[in-house]
Amino acid sequence: MRYTYESNYIFPRRMLFYHANRSALLVRGLVFFILGLIGLFRPIGSLAAVTVILGIFLLVDAMGALFLSFACRRFSGVFWSLLLCAAGIAMMVRPVEADVLIAVVLGVWMIATGVGELLSAHVSPSRFFLFGSGILSILIGILLAVAPFAGLAAFSTLVAVLLLISGIEMLVLVFGLRVPGLNGGGNRDKNT
Repeated sequence: MRYTYESNYIFPRRMLFYHANRSALLVRGLVFFILGLIGLFRPIGSLAAVTVILGIFLLVDAMGALFLSFACRRFSGVFWSLLLCAAGIAMMVRPVEADVLIAVVLGVWMIATGVGELLSAHVSPSRFFLFGSGILSILIGILLAVAPFAGLAAFSTLVAVLLLISGIEMLVLVFGLRVPGLNGGGNRDKNT
């Protein structure tokens, strides 16, 4: 007996994937939901934990790139790999200081971007948009450069909200998922 798959879903293969990996999706949804709640109530502490995790990922990635540089005898990537290893270690050992440094660098970058937008606003047809965007970029850049913890708290709260939304979405997928053909529905082809 062979089953044919017919569905009104836009992405039927994705739905089959979600159905096959329901337990992994459930665990991921719960973890994202819990991390989102923690991030809402402790924004700076949760951002430090995320920085440590990103430092681990960066260190592992940099060590892989370092290994590949030696294995392929391309030594031009060794310097950057060692620099990324040092950055990963710094992010793991001193996460709060790394977050402050990232916020200050991001603030200086946003100020430079805003100044560039203001300078190019007079030659662009959308000058009001560029002017407003430049002013906003400069103000946010100044906030990040002068008061990095305030910017980090706002950024961490935004990440927490995004984690909450992702966690809720995954949990809705797990508990509300119905795939025709796999849940007893769908058409059955009696020819073989």
